[in-house]
Amino acid sequence: MISAARIDLYQLTSLVPHWDAGRADDRVCMAFFSRRLPKNVHTGERARDHLLWAGLGRCLDHLEHAHFDADRIAALTAHPMLGPALRARPELVERLASWRFSGTVRAPAEGSLLYAGDAHRMDGTRLQVEDVRPAAYCPYLVVETDLLSAKLIETPLLSTINHMTMVATKAARVVRAAHAAGDRAVLEFGSRRTHPEAAVDAALAAYIAGCAATSNVEAYARHGVPVSGTMDHFAVQAWEREGVPRHETETAFFRAFHESFPGADVLLVDTYDTFGAATGIRSAVRATGGVGPAGIRLDSNLSRENVWRARRLLDSLGATHTRIYVSGGMDEHAIAELGDAPVDGYGIGERIVTSPDAPVGVGAVGKISMVGDRPSMKLSRGSAKATLPGRLQVWRTPEGDIVGLQGEDVPGTPLLHPVWDATGRLPLPSLDEARAHAAAELSAHGGEPPRRLRVTDALAALVEACVAAA
Repeated sequence: MISAARIDLYQLTSLVPHWDAGRADDRVCMAFFSRRLPKNVHTGERARDHLLWAGLGRCLDHLEHAHFDADRIAALTAHPMLGPALRARPELVERLASWRFSGTVRAPAEGSLLYAGDAHRMDGTRLQVEDVRPAAYCPYLVVETDLLSAKLIETPLLSTINHMTMVATKAARVVRAAHAAGDRAVLEFGSRRTHPEAAVDAALAAYIAGCAATSNVEAYARHGVPVSGTMDHFAVQAWEREGVPRHETETAFFRAFHESFPGADVLLVDTYDTFGAATGIRSAVRATGGVGPAGIRLDSNLSRENVWRARRLLDSLGATHTRIYVSGGMDEHAIAELGDAPVDGYGIGERIVTSPDAPVGVGAVGKISMVGDRPSMKLSRGSAKATLPGRLQVWRTPEGDIVGLQGEDVPGTPLLHPVWDATGRLPLPSLDEARAHAAAELSAHGGEPPRRLRVTDALAALVEACVAAA
């Protein structure tokens, strides 16, 4: 079960007047999108050159399974503000109790690069009508449904879009840096830095973005994301025994781990002293009979000099095949700082799943663009928050994206395709196909600056008409 109560209260309180007016079944079209690319929270400068769309499958999971069970209905009818209104409208309560999503959904393929920013006309001039300055964007989702359903899905879909696209976009930057440093693997290790359920979604998003694996077992069990892990400081410390020197208990645990996982023993060597006379790297090599483990992990005091020091020590001890993995506060900038240090892979956690330079999602919002057959737009006069009216389509061209109206004949590759129709959810590409699509997109466009977004003459004319009619 997925609870449909994962919404903001105002979605239900503002539904009541629409219900009383008989408008709960009005058809609406709403777009979920970002107005602009994320900024760095510390500098205010643009932090991302694109957005890597992740979360489509999880959004459709919600639409497919969300409903109100009896306990949620009871909680709603007992609420001090909402409850009296619902109890006075038993038909609305029944409607909520039986609600399931129906409608249509169009979306770009998961793993697509998306852009957002100022809207320009086809001639390149800024689209501004009076003091209304709309943004241009490729929506993550375009949903057509009844008004009641639209209110029940907005918050959870935005939660998924903002989180998973934030993680995927950051992870792609980290993966690109790792590849630039020598085609090295990135493992996502961020489960401890976010909510348990968010950690599963983060692992999925990071894998789509190019991370080789996750440490999160649930992401493996639920979604098939490859799971990988080494060992922890806890294990080394828990092997301690009264009266036995720590270098001996560390060696003993390393030996037990080596025997349990032959050929896959990556030993964490900084619990006591990475470069000590009898601990750390020396202990790891000693525990494996002098041949060295499959790998070691350095989790503290990371620097180019220390990685090279570890490599030289391993080689001097005869462990020339032992690989070096690093973790601990890493991101794309830390990878670049390590430069040519002989790293074989990176374990990166909090700086992927929390994206600390741009941690507030990707600014995704959901806005109505059609009410029945009437185009609608949020004007937000005097600000940069105006939205686009109508049923949108976006075409990718070598010169940049063109945003227009569904049904227009525009040269380019259309990005929005049906993923849910009158029959329900439509099949999506597999996880590995989404990952391959993201890799192709990043290879083709990932190193480019943001593209200028143009709107078709028909869409610009519709904006002018909506402003004039306001």
